[in-house]
Amino acid sequence: MLIPFFLSCSKKKESAASIKKETFLNEQKVIGTPIWKYLNNNSYSLYALNQGNFTKKIDSIKNIFTDHLQKNKTNLDTKTYNYERLAISVSLDKYILEYPELHKRFTGKKTIFSKTNQKRRDKNLLYFNQPNLLSNKYLVNYAASFISIESTKKLQHGDYDSMDNQQLHANWDVIDTFFSNTEVNIYWKEKYLQEHIANKGIKNIENFYNNLTTNHQNNSTLNRLTQLYKKQHDARERHLIEIYKTVANFELEVHLFLPDKKVFKGNRPTIVQFHGGSWSTGNPFWYFSTAKQYAKNGWVVAVVEYRIKARQGTYPYEAVKDAKSAIRWLRENAKKYNINPTRILATGNSAGGHLALATTLVENWNEKTDNLKINAKPNFLIVNAAVYDLTDKNTRWIREHIDYKEKATEISPNHLTKKTNTKMLLIHGEKDMNCPYTSAHDFYIKMKSLGNDIQFYTVKEAAHYIWFGKYASEVSKITAEYIAKNIY
Repeated sequence: MLIPFFLSCSKKKESAASIKKETFLNEQKVIGTPIWKYLNNNSYSLYALNQGNFTKKIDSIKNIFTDHLQKNKTNLDTKTYNYERLAISVSLDKYILEYPELHKRFTGKKTIFSKTNQKRRDKNLLYFNQPNLLSNKYLVNYAASFISIESTKKLQHGDYDSMDNQQLHANWDVIDTFFSNTEVNIYWKEKYLQEHIANKGIKNIENFYNNLTTNHQNNSTLNRLTQLYKKQHDARERHLIEIYKTVANFELEVHLFLPDKKVFKGNRPTIVQFHGGSWSTGNPFWYFSTAKQYAKNGWVVAVVEYRIKARQGTYPYEAVKDAKSAIRWLRENAKKYNINPTRILATGNSAGGHLALATTLVENWNEKTDNLKINAKPNFLIVNAAVYDLTDKNTRWIREHIDYKEKATEISPNHLTKKTNTKMLLIHGEKDMNCPYTSAHDFYIKMKSLGNDIQFYTVKEAAHYIWFGKYASEVSKITAEYIAKNIY
């Protein structure tokens, strides 16, 4: 079959243009890889610079990319050139946008934008209400950082203190203030509501959900959001939900999954599950499927909602109080739910693992309304990739609050080692950078030397998220073996 001459020429031109574009992008990757590595690995030293020197550093990096783009301008089609020009600009300006907040975090010194950087920020805001630019992921990342910064300012003013889902309220208000184009406004609201449902749940978000689903046309994002909402809504309908504590106008839930009384007689061993999420985010829903499975095998399972930064504006100290309150509530209601109060296992991932440890180790942080005569210590612990040290750089944010600046050691497991009757299994990834392996192993050694019944299992080559993905089956196996041998 012969190809018409004009089509043949067209394809050759298209092919040549594609090769030139690919060559440019490959060269850009070679240039960019060491630069992004440098920026990511030197955050502290960079953000500790004064604003003038920091800006010069970022702009010098921007010039490297810009010069490369200009040299290749004639080799790129207009659409690609404009996309890359904006991408280079906002991806580097994002570092400058985040400078005041991170400079304060790393140095403790408050600063405000220079006039030049303020103008730069205001110029970038002009891109926000152009729907055609939503396809530029670098601009979207810049806008997301802007929303985070502005919503944090709103939260610090205290206007949302009595509300649930405080971060979502603040994000929504920022979106309505700065994103006036209807299409763009809906894009961001859908994005943030979907993220909220996935990571913080659906409790008390009806107004947000109805606003989007009632007034706006369906699209793929909205359909995914709706499916996610309905899935969690239906899951909440299929088990018992009780309020274990009301504090500061927040009703905290415990999700109970109960075994069949006809099959499993008498008092049952109980699992208390605390989700992860850096005490900032997290969703009890994450545990529902495993909770159902344990209940089928004769366990009472309690999935605990506790206060988190994004919803109630709280810090880990309040979460520790909630964890202890939940176990006290379970023991107080043991007869009602056929709970064996001497066979309570607390478990959790990451920050949830920390809370499980805290119920055993922390003495001083108790809710005023708790009956302190009821023991908050579980009989067994199984924790995955837990946080053991709340005084390191990874947990810097919890020490920013003036009321808690010097109190991190009071809820930090590595500072609370002691003899305890609680039996423990600690599971940790060998290459965990989020919660360093050394801090977990040091805790184990200290606790073992004190004569505790404690076991430590290393997941070889694993990073932080050992409870799902590649290493999940290994973690499940060691967990099941420990339970069979020690508990049930």
